Amino acid sequence: MGARKPDGSSAKTERVTFTRPAAERIAKVVRQVEQGDRGADGLRFLPRGGGGGASPKAFRICTFTGAWSKNAAKTVTFKYQTSTPNTVVATNLFAAIGATSSARNCAVAREGTAWFLVAAEC
Repeated sequence: MGARKPDGSSAKTERVTFTRPAAERIAKVVRQVEQGDRGADGLRFLPRGGGGGASPKAFRICTFTGAWSKNAAKTVTFKYQTSTPNTVVATNLFAAIGATSSARNCAVAREGTAWFLVAAEC
């Protein structure tokens, strides 16, 4: 069985024709790309995180102490990372959190370079 088109019909070889101006335009672009800037860096595909090396984490489990007002920033400590730096400043956009005498768990997520509170232990 031969190759098929997405609509299921047979993928027969079909002749494609171009007008003279279209063929000249395509040829001009091909020549331009092939001549290119030989000194330029080649095409690179970076990890989904955007940087080189390991992709930085965008969601972290942390701890914080004290009260945390709505629309306020607070320093949180990464729960499962002991090497420094192990803190970030996150902003609480959702609701005021009352103070307690012990550290509480929370989840934060990064949007661009800013960190935001996602959830906090009640």
